[in-house]
Amino acid sequence: MAFFIQFCVMNICFNGTILSATTPLLLANNRSFKYGDGLFETMKVFKKILLLSTLHFERLFTSLLLLEIEPAPDFTKEILLEKILKLCSKNNCGVAARIRLAVYRTEDGMTGYLIEATPLSEEVNKWNEAGLSIDLYPYARKSMDAFANIKSANFLPYVLAEKYARENGAEDAIVLNAHNYLCDSSKANIFLIKDGEVITPALHQGCINGVVRRVVIEEVKKMGYHLHQQKVSEADLIAADEVFLTNAIQIIRWVKSYGGIHYSCRQTQQIFNAVKKTIFNELVH
Repeated sequence: MAFFIQFCVMNICFNGTILSATTPLLLANNRSFKYGDGLFETMKVFKKILLLSTLHFERLFTSLLLLEIEPAPDFTKEILLEKILKLCSKNNCGVAARIRLAVYRTEDGMTGYLIEATPLSEEVNKWNEAGLSIDLYPYARKSMDAFANIKSANFLPYVLAEKYARENGAEDAIVLNAHNYLCDSSKANIFLIKDGEVITPALHQGCINGVVRRVVIEEVKKMGYHLHQQKVSEADLIAADEVFLTNAIQIIRWVKSYGGIHYSCRQTQQIFNAVKKTIFNELVH
């Protein structure tokens, strides 16, 4: 199912200025291009509201602090939110849009940034009836250092994992950490359900500190599940009753199969409904 809408006339926001997406911007000294010295945030706008904005901006500014990139005077939550919604309006995608905010270190050690707003189909908010098939990416191991949990501009293991999945007939692929435990997928955090308990890789296992991951963790606790953040092995994946992936764009997608293993989705759908309700509560407040 296609969630992204083809769009002819597109604009971007570069350091606060709205420009045509065809405008040449990259200089040879751009540190994100040269060294992967930056990060990015993927967010969703729905009905002119940036969903989970508090969590997204909290992660963004915490990551900048960790990377020792100093926010420029005009790089604030309020100004960024204004620029994001203005760009959505210019691109006629205020109803549903995927936002990508890329931040890089300028030569004076401060924030330069680029915002993209891409139209989304409202189907992206619906339960995926078909389920996903996933694979295991064998050619990289994610680090477990102090920077492992941020969405760094150095995203190569995930880029290649997504490519590997496509080439091998799967919708997504799992990336392992340096100790061969499950980390996350090419574009999502991973959760398992086993005997009525929910399991997900702990942050010290090197996974991205996903915004929807945080919402799911709180929601399953409210629902009465025992939650375990821990090491998760391939054997755990094989033995699971249900498996699902989470990200800011598609919320929760249930996994139908891994190799020859097939999973059910009854509890996952209940969690999806609860998490979706929590996220979209922002629309009525």
